Amino acid sequence: MSLLLKHLLAVNNNHPNRYKKLLSGLALLLCYLNFGIPSAQAEGSRTLYPSNASVGSSRANLEWRTDTYGGLVLRRTLLKVYANKDEYILLGSSAVGVNNGNVRVYNPGRVSGSIGSETVPGTPDFVCTSQPGRGIISTRQQELNGPRAISGGGNPNGYIPCYYQAPSTGVYDIVFYGPDGGNSSTNATPTGEIDLSSVNNFNDQQKTSVAAWDVTVRSSDQTSISDFNGRLFTYYLALFTGNNGRYLNFPVYPVTTDGFRYKVELRGTDPNGFVLYGNQTGFFDSDGISPLYHDILGADSQLANPQGGVSLARPQYATFLNSIDTNVLPFVERYKRDGTLEGTGIPLSPIIPAVSNLQFNGTVVGNNSSFGTGGTLNFDSNVTGTYELVISRDGSNFDPTNSQNRLLRGIMTTTGQQAVNWNGKDNSGNFFPVGSNYKVSVRTFGGEYHFPLLDAENNFTGGPTITMLNAANPIGNSRGFYDDRSYKTIGGTQIGTSGQVLCGINPPNPAFSNPINGFDTASNDRKFGQNGNAGNAGTSCNGSFGDTKGLDLWTYYPGQTQPTPLNIIDIVSPTVGKVIINEVLYNETGTATNTNDEFIELYNPSASTVDLSGLKLADGHLTANDNDSTNGFTYTFPNGTILQAGQYAVIWIGNNNANHQATAAAFQAWLGQTPKLNNLGDDIWLYDSQNKIIDYIAYGSGNEINTPPASVLNLWENTYQSSLVGATTGQSISLTPNGQDTNASACWEATTSNNASTRCSNYLPTRDTDTTGSRVTSVGESNNGATAVNAKLLLIKRITRLNNQDLTDIVDGRSDVATNASNYVPEPYATDDSDPKWPAGYLRGLINAGTVKPGDELEYTIYFLSNGLGNATNVKFCDLVPTNVNFIPTAFNGMIPSDGGLPGADRGIALAIGSNTPTLYLTNVGDSDRGHFYTVNESGTPSYCGTNTNGAVVVNITVPSFPNLPAATGSGTPANSYGFVRFRAKVK
Repeated sequence: MSLLLKHLLAVNNNHPNRYKKLLSGLALLLCYLNFGIPSAQAEGSRTLYPSNASVGSSRANLEWRTDTYGGLVLRRTLLKVYANKDEYILLGSSAVGVNNGNVRVYNPGRVSGSIGSETVPGTPDFVCTSQPGRGIISTRQQELNGPRAISGGGNPNGYIPCYYQAPSTGVYDIVFYGPDGGNSSTNATPTGEIDLSSVNNFNDQQKTSVAAWDVTVRSSDQTSISDFNGRLFTYYLALFTGNNGRYLNFPVYPVTTDGFRYKVELRGTDPNGFVLYGNQTGFFDSDGISPLYHDILGADSQLANPQGGVSLARPQYATFLNSIDTNVLPFVERYKRDGTLEGTGIPLSPIIPAVSNLQFNGTVVGNNSSFGTGGTLNFDSNVTGTYELVISRDGSNFDPTNSQNRLLRGIMTTTGQQAVNWNGKDNSGNFFPVGSNYKVSVRTFGGEYHFPLLDAENNFTGGPTITMLNAANPIGNSRGFYDDRSYKTIGGTQIGTSGQVLCGINPPNPAFSNPINGFDTASNDRKFGQNGNAGNAGTSCNGSFGDTKGLDLWTYYPGQTQPTPLNIIDIVSPTVGKVIINEVLYNETGTATNTNDEFIELYNPSASTVDLSGLKLADGHLTANDNDSTNGFTYTFPNGTILQAGQYAVIWIGNNNANHQATAAAFQAWLGQTPKLNNLGDDIWLYDSQNKIIDYIAYGSGNEINTPPASVLNLWENTYQSSLVGATTGQSISLTPNGQDTNASACWEATTSNNASTRCSNYLPTRDTDTTGSRVTSVGESNNGATAVNAKLLLIKRITRLNNQDLTDIVDGRSDVATNASNYVPEPYATDDSDPKWPAGYLRGLINAGTVKPGDELEYTIYFLSNGLGNATNVKFCDLVPTNVNFIPTAFNGMIPSDGGLPGADRGIALAIGSNTPTLYLTNVGDSDRGHFYTVNESGTPSYCGTNTNGAVVVNITVPSFPNLPAATGSGTPANSYGFVRFRAKVK
């Protein structure tokens, strides 16, 4: 990748932007094509700034200074040139002979160290000033014509070179000192002139830079004027235009360590001071190892302290000034991503990446993995470098940045078989859902080349153009990639605002290239910032888009193969069979949260206690992301919840109140929601805390039946699933025999229907033990039993007194009138209100007493009727005091008879059995009588009351001396089959 690093040093106040730009640049390029550059008689500044340079172009001086860019690369240019033994290296510059201006030559192997901070010996093997009168370029014409022959003949308009005869074949290091010599960081004052018309291009104003410079290789014949071009290269060019608004237009030719050659053309880049280089990485992610493939945000123009702990990478690739002389390649040193030496020699032909044998090895068998477990991806590669695996959610979109896909990217340090572990998650950190035929693609990056722009505020014309020269790239020879969006580092730091382009004035549009096929680098897609000298705020997010950022641009040759499939399947929990779904009520009797009595009953059929902590009950396939959305529910059992052998747990979908109770259950919970189970078809799933399936049932059909468990898991056989719809209002569906889960729909039926009798082996009739209204369930109890005779209790509530005035109206409660009508009640209470077994005229009082005011006293009477097929036993009554009134504890003080109780205690509760008037007056305290008033949130409030937020009136209607309420056989018959509970309250 090429980096163009901007410098910010002490500046002349007359040029406030002079040292402002840090532009990063180029990787290497092996070029066998001529892209219209005229044949050069020399290599050097005339190569970058030829006679036919684009109109409006400017010049950047070559620098040698002691300071650094970004704390990474020294602000100097270390040129390298290849020469055979006895060939001559001809040299010259506009600074030779001006104060300390000079050209220094070092024999092969003398310069060492990491790229960007090499160790250069203090004593060179040759200096130009050792040959007086030579090596001086004093005019533009001399620059363009290059050197004369060493002997002085030929090329009469050229400059007289100094020269050094190569003692051996190899790569020589060349250093150009400006007038200030080699130990200064003084700012020069470049003119930016292509034509070199100002004398400042040749005098001491060059300071630490050189305006014109030349390195030419010729044969051992001192009379020769034939140049060997394509020999001169560098790993980084430190250049300086002297100000903004000086646009650069020239090509360079990088070559990657695996032999891919590129042409990189600056076309209007305005970087001011910069270093231009290329490498394989661009920027490092926060781990300091992984390529980032995003931009970096610094705190200032020197990119100090990049956000998220990301960092720059060193130069790596040789960058030539002309199309490459392939004789040089065996002598070019190869460097690693960290800038250290790897070896010598670049392939003459590019190593085309090839991938084969892509396969997924799952955690179950073959290419199958259990949900949440991931697996291993294997493939063979003939190259080292970057690989990119993408697991596609839909099998066709392989966008590596798609949040629902999974990108696995890393570095191959060896060729051959690669193994990459996957944790089963997508790019958002969520597990891939259960599903089949997911597709995995792989790419390896041959010739990977990065060109970041560092603190380049504006790039208004787009570019640079990057062209692959010695191979036919499958994605296109001028294609490249960029991504200027926000991102999250490997360390978890969010850079920028999630889902948006990074900050700054006039960002690129689009904000990112196609992540698979890239964009045409010859286009202006990556255009950003403003035209001219603008946008240089020097602080993050306040200037043009490129200000205080490092913007990456990269390309590569993809090695790829056909995608391979993988499957994700559910895991059966070790808890399977130890706790089961045993009964479900989906056809609720009311649709409000207070009347919705949908429930799911679980049962422990094992001989051991089961820990329910963290288990999830849902009506959706959670592991497949296939659920009912707002029409669904998920309940997680709290820590510490256990279910002993033979016990039941009941989850009610509605509110906690007296009608939503399973008193025989060991555990109950209430979700406080409106109906969630679809009456035409739905499914219910039980998962353990790791989302492994414990049990599953479904009834009916339709959209709310989700993708079922894989058939190989043997969790549900659906032959009779459709017959389980059609349960009447309040009628559950039950498993039979109770607790014997065969995972077959054949052994489920509507409770008491006997529908499963002919299809379920070991069939036992299901029974109704529910005492609430007309519900037909055995909630919290065994689904089977020796008796099918069940008790029922109807409850009707009226206001029977207002401010000492008895209300004697007889009101027929109806559900087929307006909801604001004085006699409206919802079902099933409207039907209960009209039951013929109530004594005639017994239900005295109003349903709606009209408007009341604070201080008014109301009397509430709750009538009850035993209306089942059998006697009602263990009858416990609870009524929550309405929130807008206060219970009157002394309402019935002095009234007799009592039911025992504590002498002198207040009496606020009345009970009648078989009578129109109270037969007992009960105390409010917990004593020996049947009544008890529980104050707000009192800890002893029975669970069947629900949430006690304003007081609860509790009466044990049946006691040892009166053990049951006989079932009514007719109106008011027998007398003990009906009665009421009464209390009074004052409006707040």
